[in-house]
Amino acid sequence: MDGILGQLAKFERAKTAEWSRRGKLYKAREGKVIATTMSHYGFKYTPSRDGYELDEAAMSNVRRIFRMVSAESYSLRKVKQIFEAEGLPTPAGKKYWSKTFIREVIKDDVYRPHSFEEIKALVTPEVTARLSTDKNYGIWWFNRKRHTLKQVVVNTPEGSVYRKKRKVVEKPRNEWIAVPVPDAGIPRESVDAAREAIANNPRLSSAGRRF
Repeated sequence: MDGILGQLAKFERAKTAEWSRRGKLYKAREGKVIATTMSHYGFKYTPSRDGYELDEAAMSNVRRIFRMVSAESYSLRKVKQIFEAEGLPTPAGKKYWSKTFIREVIKDDVYRPHSFEEIKALVTPEVTARLSTDKNYGIWWFNRKRHTLKQVVVNTPEGSVYRKKRKVVEKPRNEWIAVPVPDAGIPRESVDAAREAIANNPRLSSAGRRF
């Protein structure tokens, strides 16, 4: 009996998760941001929590990152050291900055300006109708990655234990959903130059950060 109830509960959880996923997809296709614990650095959620507006204090630091890497030829390590020397807290309020985080900022399309015509080709006519033809927009991508979580058995000196293993895989580009967000105020040439500057820098493995 317990086994049947367990299977039913598992089925209900899966069904609820699928409904939630479909609801988020529908919301994103309407041009709305799906709120999580934290917004992108430099942005904050609108009062309705379905869009972005600029957080100028934080966005000034994002603009510094692009300027230091693109115009001043600073490495990611140098940017990290400067921010830490200034006592500038990370988005999470921590003391030490991550080079991986700075790299992801530079690579993120949410900070790269896109013209109205570029955005128009990525969103529905209903979303396009709400945009201004003379403005630039960043792109917040939804449905870009597939997250899977499974339980695995790990052998330890104390015996076998169960641990959760998370796997993240990037989905095909045609499955991504573009959501327009306000322009971050960073010149496109600065974004592209910063990306080119870090293009040949290998990404560090996260294995070295494990305890």
